[in-house]
Formats: sequence, structure tokens, C-alpha cells
Amino acid sequence: MKIRPLYSCILILALLLGSASCAKKIVYSTPGAKPASGLPGHKAADPQKALQRYTKYLETSRVGDPGRSEAWRNTVGSAVQLGEYDLAEKNLQAWQAENKTATSSWDWNQANAQLLLARKGKDAYVGYLIDLAGRTDLDWTTREAAGMELVDHFWAIPEYGLAFDTMSFIYKAAPDDGTKSALEADALRRAESLQADELHKILAGALDADPSVYPWSMVVWARSMKLLTQDRDNWPAVWPSLSTIVRGGGLANKEFFAAQLRALEQQMGVVRQSLVLLLPLSGPYSQVGWKIAKGADTAWRESRAQTEAPAIKLINTESPTFLEELRAVSGVPIIGGPLRKEIWGQIRLAGLHRTSRFLTFMPSVEDEGKEAWRFFSTPADQVRAVIRGCEQLGITSYAILHPQDRFGTAMADIFREQAGILGARIATTRGYDIQNPPTWGKAVAAILGASGAKDTLNPEPPFQAVFLPDSLFRVQQLAPLFHYYEETRLIFLGPQLWGQSLNESNLETQYFDLTLFPGAWSTDLASQSAQSLKRGMEESGGEEADMWAALGYDFVRFTALLGGGQSSVSAFNQALAEAASRMPWTLAPMHWDAGQASQDLFLFQPTRSGMIRADMDKIRQAREQRQIRREERRIQLQNKKQQG
Repeated sequence: MKIRPLYSCILILALLLGSASCAKKIVYSTPGAKPASGLPGHKAADPQKALQRYTKYLETSRVGDPGRSEAWRNTVGSAVQLGEYDLAEKNLQAWQAENKTATSSWDWNQANAQLLLARKGKDAYVGYLIDLAGRTDLDWTTREAAGMELVDHFWAIPEYGLAFDTMSFIYKAAPDDGTKSALEADALRRAESLQADELHKILAGALDADPSVYPWSMVVWARSMKLLTQDRDNWPAVWPSLSTIVRGGGLANKEFFAAQLRALEQQMGVVRQSLVLLLPLSGPYSQVGWKIAKGADTAWRESRAQTEAPAIKLINTESPTFLEELRAVSGVPIIGGPLRKEIWGQIRLAGLHRTSRFLTFMPSVEDEGKEAWRFFSTPADQVRAVIRGCEQLGITSYAILHPQDRFGTAMADIFREQAGILGARIATTRGYDIQNPPTWGKAVAAILGASGAKDTLNPEPPFQAVFLPDSLFRVQQLAPLFHYYEETRLIFLGPQLWGQSLNESNLETQYFDLTLFPGAWSTDLASQSAQSLKRGMEESGGEEADMWAALGYDFVRFTALLGGGQSSVSAFNQALAEAASRMPWTLAPMHWDAGQASQDLFLFQPTRSGMIRADMDKIRQAREQRQIRREERRIQLQNKKQQG
């Protein structure tokens, strides 16, 4: 069974269990138990004899006898084993007719699930158990038994991530701490049975999962213990995660984990963290600097309420004494920033770039992954995002129309490079002089092969999208030129900077409904971390969260997972990758490979009211309609020519 359909089912389960009512306590599934075969429920060594035996018992015993429920269940199970599915269905119906409450019991429902799995396959089986677990009219025993059978099913496939997903939703609906405590123990035992690499894969594949919250906290805990077993020097890297789980994970059995952490701290010591941010807090970039600082403060205030949050020191990079201040905090494990290349140059010239590990807020940095690191996206990330978005639309061929300036030329080169890596084709590239707008029409006509003759369509272009690495202001003057030449089907692709000036533009939306550009922050994110940032910014001064605030917010939370006490560059690079896999991002997710950062940017469309997340289905439908109108126009001109 494919992962994605199953994951969709799990999302449905989340909605069902989210509103579930509480009921009585239950009997727990045995941790780590796996079905002996693909079918759950009763298994007879000789199903034919078992069917005869239990059928005879039902024929000779009276209704109400205590053994009849087991007999009915075993006749269904034996019939399924024999492939007698109609007989199994008949026995289920007879069982229901005899006992009106049978359909509320786990015995009856497990037998029915067994029949569905054998007759209709895994999708029907999974869907049935999901529905069962979400039915608030059933008692908790039946609902949790259904959920835990689904956990065991996923575990046996094995799809460990889906098993933990299911445990998460059962836990949320659990009626009391005793039930939750048992589920915590179950999840921890399951996680402990897997290798550290497998646990890493589970966390990496758990989209939007909070590693401090059950069951992912159990995965993190088990993996941390395995890393400590491998090498005690991993303690500074794993301590922040363990500390966060104990103080902020909301576990029912918190005291058990707190005692475990105290014992480890007595053996290896408490890791004391501190954090420095290099930001422009005065001058032309101060608005950005203070937004990052306020986002960081929001994360710090949240952490302070849950754990021993690292102290944050702000250094104003526009101050003439900032190098002296930086020198004074020499040895701090991690420093965030700076934001500008000029400041970084001064730090390197002063030889301070080797005194701590810098996670810079810049798109590029020298010796990345060796002497410096990034906590920011690159132009290549922007290009990859729009090309991958176009892949969803079936687009593989592109044109580049760029301004003949430093930015436009550099972005055009990056687009060509990334297109080659991703297997896309560049059909044509052309530059234009930003100082000579009257020539822009010729540039557009040239890439379209348009003659401009009356009643003549330009040839079918050998590309389906155009990359326009320029300001949105100038692109608003370029876009109508494509429509002038009756080419309305092309996807316009832009850089991230479009999002910065969109609110100031008077956008003519008819030219931009087939447009994509990337961004690192989306205002409509519904994740817990995004909502916490918005709430925290509002409470601290009524400010609105934006990309810069999210940058500061995620930086503080990320460094809490990272730790920063790694003894070597390679260990630090590995810690970056591992922390990224456990991080519940507010920004678009980041990743590190050998210390080099990349970011999976979101895709947006421009509107008069601002940027919105791109709707690929609407874009696809709009292109199809444009293609139909193009064909109608071609036929119209053809008929007109014949009549003339």
C-alpha cells in the first residue's frame, strides 16, 4: 500500500478523534506485538475442523450462553481463513441478529475488519478501523482497540511513521492520565526497538510534527539514548531536546522522564546555553533587525515558561563598538547573524569568525560548512522552488527574460544551472536594457518569435514558462507585452523579492493569474508554531508577524534543539542535519547537508491584496482555458483568411 493514501486516512482520523468524547479505561495492546500474518483476529491450526466445532456449538447451545460470542467470532475467523467470505458475512449477520449490542463490541468489529481485509484489501480495512476509532457512540475499549490494531498493522508493514501518527491521535482522545501513561510507555518501547538511523528517518518524514510532543517526543527520547550509548560526547547535542520534553512536553508520566534526565545530568552535567544575535538595531536596516529580535524574544519567552531558556544578548552591528562587544562574548557556542555581507567582512578581517559558530542570516557565505554557516535561503532555493512548482503543472521547458544588470544576470545564470540539475530545458534566453523601456517590446517579441503583423498568431513557443528576475514594478510593464502578442498561456516566474513590494503595487491582476514566486513565510500557516508566533507578537506589542520575525523565532527554537556543544565541525554539521529533521518550522523548512543549508520555499501568487499561496489546480485549469481560447482564435483567423 502506498504511503500517501494511508497518510490521508490518518488525517481523517485526526479530525475524527479531535472531537472525541472521553469514556472508560481500556485494555492495552501489547507493545511490539506483530500479527502472525496479514490477517488479524482468530487463527485456527485447522480452520475446517474449527468451523465445524464452533458451528456445532452454536447449534446446540442456548442464546445467552457465555461462550457464544467467542464461538461466533471463531466461526467468522475460520470461514475467512478458508476463503468462505459469504459464509463469514452470513455468520456476522446472524451474530448481530442474535445480540443487538454485538456491533458495539470489539470482538464483532475485529471479525468484521478481518473479513474486510481478506475480501476488499488493506484500504477498506484501514478505512474501517479509522471510522471505528472515531465513533463517539462506542465505548473507549472498542475505539482504542481499533486504533491500536491499526498501529500494529502499520508497524508490521512496516510503516513506523504512520504507526506513531495513529498513536498520536489515540493519545489526544485518551480519557485520563492513566491511559496516556500506558500509551507513552508503549510508544517508547516501540521506539527503543528500532535503530537510531530508522528513528531519524521517522522524524525526518513526520511533516509538521512537534518533537517535544507525544509520540514524537518518545522517538526523540529513544534516539537520544541510543546516541548517548554510541558516544557520551553527544550529550550537549541531545540535552536540549530531552530538557524540552521534560519541561514542556505535557506528558502524563512526566516524573519518570524527569528522573531519567536528572540522573543523566548528575552523570554528565547540565548543559548551560547562551545565545548572541548580531543585528542592525539602528540605521537603515533597523526595522528588519528589530523584527528579528522581537521574533527571537517571543521564542525566548515561550521557552522560559517551559525550560531553562538560553540567555539572549543583542549586539547592534551598526554600533562602532560592535567588534569589541563581539570579542567580549568570544567562546559562545552559537551566534546568529550578521545580516549584511559588509559586517561579515569586518568580522572575518578581525579574525573573530573562528571564535564561535556563526549561523548567518545571509544568502551566501565563504567556507560554508567549515568556518561559517547560514540560516537563510539562497537564490538557488528560489529557482528550485519555482521549477518544482512548474513540474506539478507538467512544464519542462523555459525561457529567461532578464534585465541586463548584476542581479538579473546572476539570477539568469542560477536558473540555467538549477534547470540543468533538475532536468529542465532552457529554450531561449534574452536580456533587456532597464534604462531603455521602449526596447522591451522587441525583447518580448524576440523570445516569442512574434512578427506583430495584424491577424497573425505568433508561432507556438518552445517553452511554457518565463523566468523574469526583475523588480515587480518593471515586470508589471513587461507582462502586458506578452498579452499584446496574444500569448496568455505562459507561466510567469519571479524571484522572492516580489513579495517585498507587492503591497505597494497597483497590480493589474489579469496579467498575473498564471504567476509563481517563492517565499519563506506564509501568513496563512496553521501550524502550532506559526500560531504561537502570531499570538506572541500580538501579546508583546500588537505587532504583526512576518518573515523576519519568523526568522528570529525559528532561530532561537532551532538552536535550542541544536545545542552547540559539538567538539568538531563534522559533529556540528551532523547536529545541524539532525536538529532540522526534528524542528517544527514556522518558516519554510530548512535542511543541512555537510553544513550547507537549503530551504524548501513556499510558492505564492500575487494579488491586489497581497501574496497568497499558489493554487496549482486553479493555475492548471486557467492554462487549459487559455489553451482552448488560443485554439479558437487560431481557427477564427484561419477561417478569416480563407474567406478573404
